[in-house]
Amino acid sequence: MLGLTAGEAARTLRGRLCGDAARPLRGVRSDSRAVQPGDLFVALPGARTDGHVFLEDVQARGAVAALALPGRGGRPAGLTVIEVPDVLAALGELARFHLGRLRARVYGVTGTVGKTTAKDLLAQMLGGAPLGVHAAPASFNSEVGVPLSVLGAPLGCRALVLEYGVNAPGEMERLLAIARPHESWITALTEVHLEGMGDLRTIVREKALLAAAAPASGRVWLGSMVRAQLATLAPDWAAPVCALPGLGERGLRARSRKPLAWRLAHPRWGELRLPMVAEHEVEIALAAAEIAAAAGAEPGEIVERLQRLERPQGRLTVHRYGGVTVLDDAYNSSPASARAALSTLAAWPGAGRRLAVLGTMHELGAASERLHRDLGRAAAAWTFERLIGVGAGGAWIADSARAAGLAASACADPAAAAAALCADLRAGDVVLLKASRAERLDHMLEPLGRAAARGRATARAAGGT
Repeated sequence: MLGLTAGEAARTLRGRLCGDAARPLRGVRSDSRAVQPGDLFVALPGARTDGHVFLEDVQARGAVAALALPGRGGRPAGLTVIEVPDVLAALGELARFHLGRLRARVYGVTGTVGKTTAKDLLAQMLGGAPLGVHAAPASFNSEVGVPLSVLGAPLGCRALVLEYGVNAPGEMERLLAIARPHESWITALTEVHLEGMGDLRTIVREKALLAAAAPASGRVWLGSMVRAQLATLAPDWAAPVCALPGLGERGLRARSRKPLAWRLAHPRWGELRLPMVAEHEVEIALAAAEIAAAAGAEPGEIVERLQRLERPQGRLTVHRYGGVTVLDDAYNSSPASARAALSTLAAWPGAGRRLAVLGTMHELGAASERLHRDLGRAAAAWTFERLIGVGAGGAWIADSARAAGLAASACADPAAAAAALCADLRAGDVVLLKASRAERLDHMLEPLGRAAARGRATARAAGGT
């Protein structure tokens, strides 16, 4: 429970209450489809849809109150409405109020790649919900997602792990006005969201604001590459910088790189087993373990939690269809994350053929064609048997890869790419799907699974003749 009544929320927001003030609020939702009985629905106006048109729908789903603009939308019977002049600002203010009631240490995670994985793994390494750790769900990292993440934290929460995402200058300051971290972790600083950010220098400056927000009693956690990028800014921060070692540093060695069964030799924690797929995931998991150790986790707890880590869906999720393996990394993409995924594909053990399907990377602005073509040339440096580019960006990737000597072709959409792959799918193939989420490469999973099943049936029939 949120621990507030509709009347208390209205007084906190200085809003106009229309309806029953005594109604207890269970939780806060901005997606009408996710509303549960007892929720406060936040009717956000938007470019594509307006939350105010769903007031009757959320009331039918059990919402007891709504945060809305004056005079906007219907007023269904039984739904208490708190009217405010700016719904988004009121959502942030309610989150600030709720955060002030918690005794939670706030861990803030940002970066251009890996921040959702880092947020999820850190919450697990801190002990998860059984130990009072609450983490932002999915990729709730925006001016809507961050306050909803805060408002989802129970009153007994002792640690709150938040993800901070920014697409344009000024957004980090607005997020920090809602929730300032005690500890800040910046995973990476690479070229993403250039459409809004403009250049890498701006990205570095914006992301560094999370580190600058940590108090002297907190910490800033950085790997070696990020430390070098932020070296000139770090002296102005109140919190001390703590180094996060990568593989090969401080005696940290990989003994086995088998996907989902990594084995490591750690100088402090001994033999470690991690159910991770790729090297960059392993380094994120180890960084999360370092932060958890600083928070008081015992060595035995760290070793046990590392073995039980659950990876977020859509990030190099491994699907096995008979003799065909598909790596679904189609939740998001950027030049750096695409290269990391290609490196994972290139190193996949026991693969018969390695096939890469690369779609458009969105929000790269004027640098889009250059960065897609750079990726195509990088892909050609690995030993892949085939590359298929999907969409406009995929066509640039395929064109540059083909010019560099890789067997590459382009398709307009995921359906065409699936048809091209399924026509020649073989047992032992390992297929990588990598693109921005809007390209919907995950829609290729079902046809690839069907094609692999047909291949098994054909093989059985042939074996019986």
